[in-house]
Amino acid sequence: MSTFFEKNWFKLALGAILIAMIASFAYKLWVNSSEPDQRLTAMKQSPSFQLQDLDGKTVASADTDGKVRLVYFFYSFCPDVCMPTTFLLTQVQDALKKKELFGTKSEIISITVDPNRDTPAVLKEFGSKFESKPDPSGWMFLRGEEAKTHKLAEDFGIMVIKEKDGNFSHSNAILLVDKKGKLRNYYDASNPELDANHIVKDVVTLSKEK
Repeated sequence: MSTFFEKNWFKLALGAILIAMIASFAYKLWVNSSEPDQRLTAMKQSPSFQLQDLDGKTVASADTDGKVRLVYFFYSFCPDVCMPTTFLLTQVQDALKKKELFGTKSEIISITVDPNRDTPAVLKEFGSKFESKPDPSGWMFLRGEEAKTHKLAEDFGIMVIKEKDGNFSHSNAILLVDKKGKLRNYYDASNPELDANHIVKDVVTLSKEK
């Protein structure tokens, strides 16, 4: 067996590279060519919630109806994925502003899974780290009781596990919710092929729905 791999390692390596290239091409083709009704079919009603914004005001999910929403579960002490994903969302924000949809027909909702450490002051500091800062006219950072927030994430389809060191393992996904509160897509935010243009395209599509 070892002799086979020694003789054919180049062909096997080349095959692996070709498979990776085909997969990448297929993803791009899907992003650019898939019909909206195929990719954005309503999955289920998104779960309702009541959380607090950074000013301590209660925000209910019903308050956000009528707008296309991007929901992201995160925490500011996250050592890896939350910072780059939030940066991606700032790019989405800027693109939606150019299309005059941000805050009027669409908004971003970031919900911390670590409310004990993520105080309002900490979350404001987190937002200030980005060159294009989250604009409160269309971007809310929300907090709630830890257990209830984790249950909410689970109801959305997001896994959250508290680790022994106090950090959290969680699904790194951005959720797309339409104007009627229907969950329409999960974006794998850890996929390097995902970009702001793809997300914005879907938001624009849903913003035109009645």
